[in-house]
Formats: sequence, C-alpha cells, structure tokens
Amino acid sequence: MTLPPLIAFRQVSKFYGRGEATIRALDRVDLSISAGEFVSIMGPSGSGKSTAMNIIGGLDVPSSGEYLFQGIPTSGFDRAQLTLLRRHMLGFVFQGFNLLARTSAVENVELPLVYRGMDHRERRKRALIALEQVGLKGREGHTTQELSGGQQQRVAIARAIVTDPAVLLADEPTGNLDTKTSIEIMELITRLNRENGITVIMVTHEEDIAAYGRRLLRFVDGRLSADQSQIREPDHVS
Repeated sequence: MTLPPLIAFRQVSKFYGRGEATIRALDRVDLSISAGEFVSIMGPSGSGKSTAMNIIGGLDVPSSGEYLFQGIPTSGFDRAQLTLLRRHMLGFVFQGFNLLARTSAVENVELPLVYRGMDHRERRKRALIALEQVGLKGREGHTTQELSGGQQQRVAIARAIVTDPAVLLADEPTGNLDTKTSIEIMELITRLNRENGITVIMVTHEEDIAAYGRRLLRFVDGRLSADQSQIREPDHVS
C-alpha cells in the first residue's frame, strides 16, 4: 500500500484584499513533499514562498484549493485543530530565534512540552537530550544573553525538535548569522534530516544555503516556477 505524501497542495490559491486591490499571493499551486525530504524554497519578495510556508505550518489557510497533511484534508480544521497540528507534528525555527529573554536554554526548550501538559521531570529530561543533540551540553543553564547568536539558534532548533515533530519548518534560519556560524547551523539541520529522519522545509534567499536541500522549489508571482532535485553537496560541506 502506497502512503500518501506527507504534505500536498492541490490547486492552492491565497488571496488578500478585494476587488481591484486583490493580491494573489499563491495561484493554483500543486506540490507534494514526502516524509524524510529536505526541501529548500526560494523566490523574490512577494513570490509566495512565505505564504506557502505559513499554510504548511497551519498559520494561514488557503482561499481555494486543498492542503493535505498525511493525506488528510485540512480545510475542515478549526483553529483548535490547526493548533494541535502545529503542536504535535511541526517544529518551527525562525530567523530571529524567538527565545524568551532572561530564561535559561533548558527552560526555553521545555516550553512546547509545557503546552502539552507534560510533567516537569519528563520535559526536563527531553529538553536536556535535545540540547545535547544540537551540541549545547554544558550550556543548559545559560540565559539567552549569555549565548552567541549561533548558540541561540541551536537552542531554537532544540526547542523545535524536542517534541519529535514530523516536519521542521525553517524560515531564513541563517539570516542573522555570519558565514561560519551559518555553515555550522546548516550542517546541524542536515544531520537532523539524515540521521533523525525529520522532514525539513526551509525558506531562504541565499543560494549557498538553499544548496543544502536535496530538492529546490522556486516561486515567482505566486506560482511554482521550478521544482528540481539537487544531487550535489554544497561546496563548503566536509
């Protein structure tokens, strides 16, 4: 029996505004992403890439067409069901880290598990494991102000994976980092994809960062203009 794609768009469109002021952010987009893929998404500002990411993440809904997750149409989901989708199946990493200030690394990582109602002992155990996975063993008690930008992004990644999500959604994950740190973060995300089997979907403006994906989607004017496999490794990967 063939499993359905993990994520699928079927003629998905998204409109903002009305009448002559209508903006067509997505225009009848079809795409499928299978479990375990690492997909990079590129496109100029206003191309629709961020809108597509928001719909995948349950932060927005299509104006028409259908978004399916694990073969299940989400059009009938209410706000509470979309919240459950995000909480149990998706992990998010943002350009700005979005960590709580004056809060320790381990407490930041625990936060999604607090929302799940998990008891303190179990969530602390899982948070410590996640921090070790991203190379921050020994930094668990440091606050965000005591960590470098790269370390803060590692905390954000640990927070995203602590719930064991099916999908890691990364929105410009290296946008605030220098070149050396960007490479370190991308090697970490690549390892999580290959060794842990997490499906990675990443939006980026940078060609060298997009090269880490095994597949590249390009958006132009709300449409998917290219969908291509990438078989080479980035030049700077050892």
